[in-house]
Amino acid sequence: MNLATDRISNQNKSPQPVLETYSILLAEDDRHMADLLAANLRRLGHRVVGMGRNGREAVELASKTNPDVVILDIEMPILTGLQAAREILASRPVPIVMSTGVSDIRSLQNAADLKLVSYLVKPYSPAQLKVSIHLAVAQYRAFVQVESPAAT
Repeated sequence: MNLATDRISNQNKSPQPVLETYSILLAEDDRHMADLLAANLRRLGHRVVGMGRNGREAVELASKTNPDVVILDIEMPILTGLQAAREILASRPVPIVMSTGVSDIRSLQNAADLKLVSYLVKPYSPAQLKVSIHLAVAQYRAFVQVESPAAT
């Protein structure tokens, strides 16, 4: 293919939509995993506003940083990710992504009971992370819209 043909074929391609980027709080007790996750989030264009090592730190950081999205490991000390999610959601609605090595039915049901729609089982790829974050935000927005319909 020559340069002129390349230009024509590129003109016929529809532009790719630009995905939003978010301020993200993450809580992960495994420091190596937390650093890897933070690096992947930054590569995806997001801003990491806090990194907690346990569920209690996640709750405290959520109130201080007001993130757009929270990513929580399920199995953490002091408070589990699900306990932290419950406390965070009680003070302020926010999209939450659960990140875990656990994929048992009870954990999935507990996440569903909290209306958490994004659940990542480790190890996961940056592409899966990206999809999970955007799915959580889209579901959150749809939920908020249903809960508080616009006045007519």
